Amino acid sequence: MEKLIFRPKLFESLASYNAETFRHDLVAGLTVGVVALPLAMAFGIATGVKPE
Repeated sequence: MEKLIFRPKLFESLASYNAETFRHDLVAGLTVGVVALPLAMAFGIATGVKPE
């Protein structure tokens, strides 16, 4: 019988992760943050909640 081994995909991804990939991920994360905060405030204002 074949032995089943669980290996998360994260381990395979981290094996090829480097500084350049991290830099790209960081820029993408900052971009999403810059877009998401005003969008969340706009949704709040549209529903009648103060943006504070």
